[in-house]
Formats: sequence, C-alpha cells, structure tokens
Amino acid sequence: MTKNMTKDTAIISQLQQDIINNSQKGFPLTSKPYKTIAEQLARVNVVTNEQEVFAAIDDLDNQQVLSRVGPVFDHKKAGASTLAALAVPAKDLDKVAGIVNQFDQVNHNYGREHTYNLWFVVTASDMVALKSTIVNIELLTGLPVLVLPMEASYHIDLAFSINVTGVESPFYSPENKHLNQSSTLTESQNDEISLSDSEKVTLRGAIEKGLPTHLSPYQVIAEQLALSEQQVMMQIANWQEDGLIRRFGLVIKHRKLGYDANAMVVWNIPNDDMDSVAQKLAKCAPVSLCYQRPRRLPDWPYNLFCMIHGTDRSLVLQQISQITEQLGLESIEKDVLFSFKAYKQHGARYCRTKTSKINVGKTDNSNDIKKQGQAHG
Repeated sequence: MTKNMTKDTAIISQLQQDIINNSQKGFPLTSKPYKTIAEQLARVNVVTNEQEVFAAIDDLDNQQVLSRVGPVFDHKKAGASTLAALAVPAKDLDKVAGIVNQFDQVNHNYGREHTYNLWFVVTASDMVALKSTIVNIELLTGLPVLVLPMEASYHIDLAFSINVTGVESPFYSPENKHLNQSSTLTESQNDEISLSDSEKVTLRGAIEKGLPTHLSPYQVIAEQLALSEQQVMMQIANWQEDGLIRRFGLVIKHRKLGYDANAMVVWNIPNDDMDSVAQKLAKCAPVSLCYQRPRRLPDWPYNLFCMIHGTDRSLVLQQISQITEQLGLESIEKDVLFSFKAYKQHGARYCRTKTSKINVGKTDNSNDIKKQGQAHG
C-alpha cells in the first residue's frame, strides 16, 4: 500500500487490477462475459478462468470498489444534466449533504475544499425535471444552488488505468473490444429482433444501475423483460455505436483504491482563448476530465474545469504546477478544489422522472452507498 492508503482503502489482487484495467471500457457483449474476459486475459499471459474472474469482480463489489458493471451514458443524449454546488456553513455540511442525497436525481455528491464546499451532479429525463429538482433542493436546504451545466467537453475519461499493486497490468487490445454481436446480423435479422420504443426505455432502466450479478447477466435481463438474450446484447451494442452509451464496463470508485488526493482545478480563461487552452490542457497526461462551464459572476469567475486524480496530494499539486508552467498559464486566475469526502456516488438515473420521498430529518446517507458509484471525486 502507498503511504496515503487508510483502513478504508480496499486491498485488491493482481488479477483484480488486471481485470479493472482491461474491462473499464469493454465489458464483453457475449452470453458468458466472464469466460470471455478470462479468454482475453489468457492472450496476455494472465492465467485464470470464468469462475475466478466472476469471484474477483464480485469481491470488488463487496469491497465497494465497484459502482457497477454497466453503462456510462452520454448525458447530452440520455437526458439533462448539470454540475451544481452549495456554499454550506461547515457545521451544517453533513446535514445538508444528507438532504441533497435524498434526491434520486443526484448521483454524485462530494465535499470540496472551498467556500462552495458541496458539489453534486443532477441528472434527469429532461430540463423540466432537472430544474424542478434544483428548486426543491434550494427550498429544502435554504441555500441558493450554483448551477454549472457543461457547455463543451474536451476530454472525459474516468476509465484511466491504475497501479496499486506495484506491478503494471498487461493490456488486451482487440480490434473490437466489446464484441458487437449485432454486426454479424443481416439487416432483415436486425429488423426482426429490434426493440420497440417502450422496450428500449424499459431496457435502459434495467441497465442503469448495472448488470445483475450472474454468470449470464444478459440472459437474466432478457428473462425479466420478456426479451431474448440476443435482443438485449444487440440493443446495448447499438447504443454504444450511436454514442448513447459512452462506455460499457467496470465503473470504479477510485477513492476506494487510494485515489483520494483528487483535485478539481478551475480556470478563468479568456473566452477567445478557450478552445486553444482547453485542447492543450485535455492532452496533459494527468488530466482525466476537461470541460467548459459558464461563469456565474460575481461569485464564480471560472469557466474551464479539469480533474486530476492521484494518491498523493503533493504529487497532484506538483502536476498542477507543471501543467500551469508548461502551458504558460501562470497569469491565469485559477483555484484548486480537493475533495475530502464522497457523500454519494452512483450511476445517473435518467429514466426516473419523479422525485423520491424526501425526509428532511435524515442527515446522513453516507453508509447507504455500497451499490453506488463513479464521479469527479
């Protein structure tokens, strides 16, 4: 373990690290996906089998390393989404975080080192539902919400490789990692097994929280929805092809692996320089996220956000200094917001349109997130 790891940090095997590094973007669309993963790993000399892979992933789930095995949707195509923040008195932070957590539409919620110290993501089926959620949060917390929707995305990749064992993982790189079975079907066969709009909505809702824990997860979903296994796999593959699903695989809670020195760096970039600076920043190796959001003057002057994830705070600060100097941004106003607590993490719930029942008296949901997952933290 590194010096920053604590008793809350999960301990994982080399096999588990190898699985994580090979399956964050390409969980197989096959009848026996865990067997397929074992076969893929065998090609890079990692000896394992279906049962061992299944047990390794299940253990990651039990250790709360996994958010889910399933989709990460493109928020622009899937519904409405925004980053939001509250400036909460320090003594009330846990209480207010608990209130925010009770909204199903809130899928990520982090404490950060700043006057705006509670940062969360709201997702909904459409803008009406999104705005309604924000209004309700303001009513229940008594605080104005800083609303910062994404205006442009320059780099989004939270599926970065990890090394917590000290041994680099080998990487399996097939031409088509997710094994799109629908590509082998003729046009007429595709038409015969294509889903209706209502079936697509139901399937999306079924996979949002992740695949069921089963050796044949697509068959389980198919039986639940009165579909065929082939229909389920084909539709997921189609969603990947058209970009609704940005990636399909293991979604990791990086803080559980010791990546708890995570900084959101915000910059006040002149509008005319935005594209050139953002494109350079997005190419910097430590940066896992880079996107433009609106200023909210006078309280929030920043319009470019990037994330740097690390296990050591001093190293992350060093990386930020190097990037600043490398890109000539010394004169640009910036701030660094380290996260210090993950209050809530799970996949976006676009298919839910109703606000969950709110209990203002409940103040701490931090123990209720075992099956929830990935964000900017």
